[in-house]
Amino acid sequence: MVAFTMRTARADDVPWIVEQEGRPDFVAFIHRWPAETHMANLTDPDRQYLIAEAPNGRRLAYVILAGLRGVAPAIELVRMLVAEPGRGLGHALMAQVIATAFSELGAARLWLDVFEDNARARHVYRRAGFQETEDPRQAATKADGEPGRLVIMEIVDAAASAGR
Repeated sequence: MVAFTMRTARADDVPWIVEQEGRPDFVAFIHRWPAETHMANLTDPDRQYLIAEAPNGRRLAYVILAGLRGVAPAIELVRMLVAEPGRGLGHALMAQVIATAFSELGAARLWLDVFEDNARARHVYRRAGFQETEDPRQAATKADGEPGRLVIMEIVDAAASAGR
């Protein structure tokens, strides 16, 4: 597994984020947003962008969280993209995201949607403890224009559920 640290994303990270979203291996699963959308989101108090970096400063992944200012203590994992999948970083990154959501941001629930046929991502989420909700599938259009079905998954903070 690759060693990494997490930091808040900056404006100079946006070109890299946009580049990653445009990669052919991600096009079916990631809706590419223009740089302007990411730039606006960086200053949105309801969202947090995180960058995973190697010790040498190389960007390894990014994460977008939303719902930080919501009434309910639920945070959405909007995106998690690992630049070099298959090296074990996704599992470690997911553990860090869960810790951030529950410990730092005070969420009681972390949820996401993922395309049903995105086996790699669903494996990472299941291994991290996410479970599919009761009515998990919703029709959606994939980033490549093909029809798809979304699975809604969530993980609940046991300490929050027990009343801390």
